[in-house]
Amino acid sequence: MSHGEAARNPGDDGVTPSRPDERPRPQYGEYAPDGWTWQPPSDDPYAAPAVPREPERSGAGTGSDGRSTTPAPAGGGSLAAGSAARPADRILTIVLLALAVIGALNSVLSLQQLAPQVQLVYDQQGIGDYTAPEWLPTLVLVGTILQLALLGATIAWSVSRVRAGKLAFWVPLAGGAASVVIMMVLMSIVFLNDPTFLSYLDELSAVG
Repeated sequence: MSHGEAARNPGDDGVTPSRPDERPRPQYGEYAPDGWTWQPPSDDPYAAPAVPREPERSGAGTGSDGRSTTPAPAGGGSLAAGSAARPADRILTIVLLALAVIGALNSVLSLQQLAPQVQLVYDQQGIGDYTAPEWLPTLVLVGTILQLALLGATIAWSVSRVRAGKLAFWVPLAGGAASVVIMMVLMSIVFLNDPTFLSYLDELSAVG
């Protein structure tokens, strides 16, 4: 069998021999295998930049540059950005909180002097003498606790909203309104449970 017939016909094992490379032999080296493409080395200054991989959302990982892709904590950066997002609101909230502290302290001091203040009102209106009941110290204690608890809640909520970047100036205003309501309720309890004041109201209704 001639060499040409051996190249054209399959071999004894049924496998067709590979076709000889008809390209001219290169002067240096040899041809690359089929399908191979050249990639520049990583330290080549002219190499195309690698496309960075997106960090994993569910946990830590490693990016294409070898750096960790662990997500940053949700607290620090957002708190700083939130506190700086509304500077006017932050300043106004601080001023209103200072006024709320002063108002709460005045309310607490007024409660400690509740009986003398009621007597002062009686003297100005000509109602008579005020006799403090036995439950008045308990009412004063309850009112003091409510005022201080309201102040603490107002400060905590205001600071929380400022750090979150939300409007917070209205929180001290709402706290001040609630403080006034508490004082009005306490004073109503004192006056409406005093026989002297009730007699005064009866006289006014009879005259009217």
